[in-house]
Amino acid sequence: MSGAQPFLLVGSILLLLAAHAARALRWGFLFPRSRRRNDRVGLLIGLGIGYAINALVPLRLGELVRGVVAARLRQARLAEVMATIAAERLADLFILALFIGATWRSAADPVFALQTAGLFATAAGACAGGAAIVRRSSRARRAIWQLAGMFNPRIRVGVADFVWSASEIVAGGTLLRWRFTAATVGMWGLYAAAYHLFSEATGITLGAVLEAVLQHPLSSLAFGQGAVAAQEAGLQLQLFVLAPVLLILLINPLTRARPLARTAEPLLRIGTSGRSSHLARSDRFTDAAGYEDFLDALFSDGRRDVSGFGIRATDDCIVHHFYHGGSDALTALVDAQGTFLIRKFAMGEAAAKLEQQATWLRSHANSSLPLVEVLSGRTSAGAYSYDMPLVEGATRFQDSIHSASGAQNRTQLLHLLGRIDCLHNDTRRGDASEAAVNGYVDTKIVANAEAIARFARQAIGAPAFSLNGEVYDFDEWRCLADRSWLAGQIRNRAAASIHGDLTVENVIVAPDRPHGLYVIDPNPENIFDSPLIDWAKMMQSLHLGYEELNRSISCSRVGEILQLPLARTEAYAELHRTLESEIEARFSQDSLREVYFHELVNYLRLTTYKIRQSPERGLAFFACTALLLRRYRERFT
Repeated sequence: MSGAQPFLLVGSILLLLAAHAARALRWGFLFPRSRRRNDRVGLLIGLGIGYAINALVPLRLGELVRGVVAARLRQARLAEVMATIAAERLADLFILALFIGATWRSAADPVFALQTAGLFATAAGACAGGAAIVRRSSRARRAIWQLAGMFNPRIRVGVADFVWSASEIVAGGTLLRWRFTAATVGMWGLYAAAYHLFSEATGITLGAVLEAVLQHPLSSLAFGQGAVAAQEAGLQLQLFVLAPVLLILLINPLTRARPLARTAEPLLRIGTSGRSSHLARSDRFTDAAGYEDFLDALFSDGRRDVSGFGIRATDDCIVHHFYHGGSDALTALVDAQGTFLIRKFAMGEAAAKLEQQATWLRSHANSSLPLVEVLSGRTSAGAYSYDMPLVEGATRFQDSIHSASGAQNRTQLLHLLGRIDCLHNDTRRGDASEAAVNGYVDTKIVANAEAIARFARQAIGAPAFSLNGEVYDFDEWRCLADRSWLAGQIRNRAAASIHGDLTVENVIVAPDRPHGLYVIDPNPENIFDSPLIDWAKMMQSLHLGYEELNRSISCSRVGEILQLPLARTEAYAELHRTLESEIEARFSQDSLREVYFHELVNYLRLTTYKIRQSPERGLAFFACTALLLRRYRERFT
């Protein structure tokens, strides 16, 4: 080695160290945004340890070790860290395929170089295609979920986390963004310069150096084909590969020294913006449980509202909590750029209904009924969402009912009923058409009753059943197919603008608001817009205690014997009595009957929805509907 050669060797080592630092910089772009100052140091240390192991042990085991080290130093999930490594190596496969393919003529073994380039290109294309399939195919995700089911639940979620995070990085376009691309160009420029300078320092041809360090990804410098290719370089290659690792391990204690820490601070902040895409990321959820719930829903292909929300409605917010209600729409508490909001989201047919809901709220913003404000709404590929403000000090009426006094509850209910009555009086538009009433009968009653009876007969397997000790017969349901009888129950044909879903759960108590409360979640599409439907929705809540039923309802069955636990609270019962009295005072005894009839219709609609959710919940709500039908016929017919 000539006098200049040791300086060239040292220069190549320093260039390789710089290339590793550039790789750590680039690696950081694949993580979600983070406020942790030592991100880059943690990645660089993990990278160095991984490289050292790869140099000594075959099969790229160093990649797993660097993932574990980086995960601990960053306090990140191992599955996500390994996904970033997989995505980073995918990008390198493309670069190496191009680089080796362009320089194959100067390689020590040109044929092997061409074969390697083709193998790398094929592997990279297959991985990118697999990421796209995972992104788009629910069938592929289900298959992965089922295959991962052989492990315990924690590993199963980890597999889903790795697969989704990797596909999110690749399919989300992070690898094509300018920061990552610029870092890749700079990194490989430094690697190329380091390899060239090492070749000049040792006299080993560049082709032999490239073969030793790049063309044997599953071997190491100590074992396998990589060792054979490296024999000509000997200890100099070992020094070239391992010396930067030792320097990297010195970086962490050095950067802890205050003067050096101040100097290194700007460098450590370079590129800390992290990855960004339109797909769901772990940093879009405040806790691991929320993200794991999303992964469960996404890969099991269940609860599509949760998975759909995670993919389509989290690009500008962080999800703090999901509120699971009684519809196909999902409600969540989100932090959108420092502002807490309530976001509603739905897909498919439910998205169209949700957009109608937002339109109704906007159009009635100045009406007699105090309504929630719609801040913004957006449509995206078969989905719709809109935002509502999070009102400080607001609580759900269903919660305040059990903490406030009976007098306070009664005052709030009467005020709400007065407001809804004003809305009806202000928007009256004469009697509904015969077609509207017939459509209401056919769609809301006859069709739903037929579907429910068919489901219940199959579930129970007998023409009669016992419910809470009383005998019921499916013949009782025949009246719900008698259009003449049904039409006779609807005597008040007046129509007006109605909320359509005025249940207790849709009333929010807000002491600082002008009315002390406001209403959310209207249902504008009712076919027949009878004001009595709004009163019937409140009856739906207070008669059987719908909110508690919806939260925890269960119905046990032994043969034809059903047991339905009903646990309406005394606070609800007191408001139920107030509601009955108010209906009779404002309208008439017959109007009270008709309100109970519309309540029955509400439960028919609810039961078909619950059947779609699960047979168990469907059977429980069938029992509620059978009970209401019996009570209605005994009291009013």
